[in-house]
Amino acid sequence: MKILALLAIFSLALLPKVNATALSPEAKISLLTCAPGDEIYSYFGHTAVRINDPKLGIDFVFNYGLFSFYAPNFAWRFMKGETDYMIGGERMPSFINSYIEEQRSVFEQILNISQSEKQTLFDALVENAKKENRVYRYRHFSDNCSTRVRDQLEKCVNHLLKYDTSQDKKLTYRQLIDQCVPVNSWNGFGIKIALGIPCDHITTFSEKMFLPDYLMSSMAGARVVRDGASVPFVSAVTTIYQAKPVIQGFDFTSPVIVVNLFFLLVSGLTFMEYRRKKRMFWLDFLIFFSLGLAGILLTFLCFYSLLEATGSNLNLIWAFPTHIVFALLWLVPSLRSGLGWYLKLTAFTIILFLVSMPFLPQTFHWLIIPLCLVILLRCMSSTLFQRKIA
Repeated sequence: MKILALLAIFSLALLPKVNATALSPEAKISLLTCAPGDEIYSYFGHTAVRINDPKLGIDFVFNYGLFSFYAPNFAWRFMKGETDYMIGGERMPSFINSYIEEQRSVFEQILNISQSEKQTLFDALVENAKKENRVYRYRHFSDNCSTRVRDQLEKCVNHLLKYDTSQDKKLTYRQLIDQCVPVNSWNGFGIKIALGIPCDHITTFSEKMFLPDYLMSSMAGARVVRDGASVPFVSAVTTIYQAKPVIQGFDFTSPVIVVNLFFLLVSGLTFMEYRRKKRMFWLDFLIFFSLGLAGILLTFLCFYSLLEATGSNLNLIWAFPTHIVFALLWLVPSLRSGLGWYLKLTAFTIILFLVSMPFLPQTFHWLIIPLCLVILLRCMSSTLFQRKIA
């Protein structure tokens, strides 16, 4: 999904030139699929529709993935799930150049549709791009740049598209997201922690098309009836730009390395304090305060945000927001003796959570296991060895 600042305004200035235009028989309409990028908003790729009519001098790209970081309260509205996207357009050379600069491949599928269907699709896109129609409320799974294009393609052929579902696999939203998000990155780790039970829903064939790659593959195998015969919906496929493959090197600051080293560090410090018989209360404070902050963020995403993917998040079992209250009380020496019940309850909860993880209705990132062991280790250090450590 492409960032927009002034592009939408620019595209509106171009629309009068194509508005209410009758396409010539030479016109071709194609589906453009752009590979994922390095920014978090581009992890899932992008979809657009190209209108190419050389006789009329039109080579225009429409896409539903435009937004602006400069919109009022963008970050707050994004977290609340109230992000507004819009359809806009630009000339094909400008569109392609931006993806070449970002080193993102672009693939084109020319649609095998009749002249009347081309006109219907073109008119619908122009109508959607009008000022009063262009803005819509973004939903990652059900209403995005890919699903909106899918809907328009199905409408232009009166919903007569027949998909090849013979190779369809049972995949959850979480598994589909895992295919797009960088495996060992902090952005990817954060996204996977924020995903709740809704992401473990097994998707239908149509639901998978929220991802541009799946929309592309679905249209590649789709067929439509022409003069009583079933013909391919895509007549030709070309690679407009092929980016060079990027080789990812080993990263010592990746989540896998950092989280596991953190677990080993906490284990070593816990053993050291036991040997020295001197508690490291500051360590407990840092751990529980950090987890409490994470819990507050997850609570917001789970209960207050309208985001489809973050509801009913069972990661709140271990990243509970009350940890931050405990951390602050733990700094007061006179209160520590009365907080033993919280540590015992937390330890019991963590053990129960780890044992029941395979049976819960949510899939968890494996790195939460060492994080849970860190919590359990500090709880045990404060309870089982309380009498031995000053």
